[in-house]
Amino acid sequence: MAKIIPALIVSDKNLYNDFEELKEKFERLQPFLAEFDNWVQIDITDGEFVTSKTNIGLDMLSYFTKSTNVEFHLMIVRLQQTIDKWIELKPKRIIFHIETCTSEDIEIIIKKCKQAQIEIGLALNPETPFSSINPWLEEIDLVMFLGVTPGFSGQKFIPETMAKIGLLRHNRSGIKIEVDGGVTVENIYELKKAGVDIFVVGTGILSAPDIGQAIAEFKSVLSK
Repeated sequence: MAKIIPALIVSDKNLYNDFEELKEKFERLQPFLAEFDNWVQIDITDGEFVTSKTNIGLDMLSYFTKSTNVEFHLMIVRLQQTIDKWIELKPKRIIFHIETCTSEDIEIIIKKCKQAQIEIGLALNPETPFSSINPWLEEIDLVMFLGVTPGFSGQKFIPETMAKIGLLRHNRSGIKIEVDGGVTVENIYELKKAGVDIFVVGTGILSAPDIGQAIAEFKSVLSK
């Protein structure tokens, strides 16, 4: 069954502490978390793989993982060097980018997450062909397609992503597919028809004047 996960990502305005911003957004979502089976996605950027940077200590992220099903979307390089610290936070799922790792690194990260019983996903930037993940499709829990250039919220969905989703679904009917970036009330149904199982929504929910109404609208379209 298709489901939505709300995304927490810090702004690029650097107006205040990144942890406080994530916490404030999380607290605004808390009355509605049951609508998402208590899941949230937290985006982490390093200022290297993408130009934006999340300035927050890893230990502070336990504030979220202790009470919620957290999916970390790690837009960082050299993850193999810090994967043990991410695992210690005990998230439900870790998603990282195939563009940032060697084949050996990917194998190490997958093995460690499996040992810790943490779900693992591979993310692909819009320009990355889905065939690049073929060697690991039997080992991972899901594939995440980025519908926008990673690093900033509020971008428009890149239409070519839809075809890539459809191709993967046609070739691998059993793999779980997630899409992140540019998901709106206007395109979520088409994405569902293309084969998406999980929809990550940030701006469309948190920037809405009425969060509850925005959630209801997304769910209404998705249930068609």
